[in-house]
Amino acid sequence: YGMDFGYSNDPSAIVAVYKYNGGYIWDEIFYKKGFRNSQLADVIKSQEVQALVVDDSAEPKSIDEISMNGVSIIPVLKGPGSINQGIDKVRQQKISVTKRSINVWSEYKKYMYDKDREGKTINVPKGGYDHAMDAVRYAMQNIIGDPEEDFVDWGLYNVTFK
Repeated sequence: YGMDFGYSNDPSAIVAVYKYNGGYIWDEIFYKKGFRNSQLADVIKSQEVQALVVDDSAEPKSIDEISMNGVSIIPVLKGPGSINQGIDKVRQQKISVTKRSINVWSEYKKYMYDKDREGKTINVPKGGYDHAMDAVRYAMQNIIGDPEEDFVDWGLYNVTFK
């Protein structure tokens, strides 16, 4: 799973990412505002498939709280250029989106790059419609990895069914 934190102004987004038939399936699990970390942990624990959650490394306290609630969760590895690198990796894949993933699909269609003063597209993602897409990117970065770096397999494929 990939997760992006939100609360009052932005929604929290949880998206399951499954490797399937040479591509990936994105399945929106949750997309709402106003949920505390303990409630997000309950949402994740209620899923049929229990798998690792990859989340925004900018919120270590939230990751710790969710972990203390019994969820296997790690921060996404970030660095200079990691957003564009993650987007590029995602764009190179064959993707399918489930019918119930309304917000994922909506964000995907709105996900675009910013423009400079002259109206030319620049290599900087435009913010705003990116909560589900960030969750997807976090999960995909963990699944795909970077062949040029040492990649740690955190066990995303070791799923168990309830």
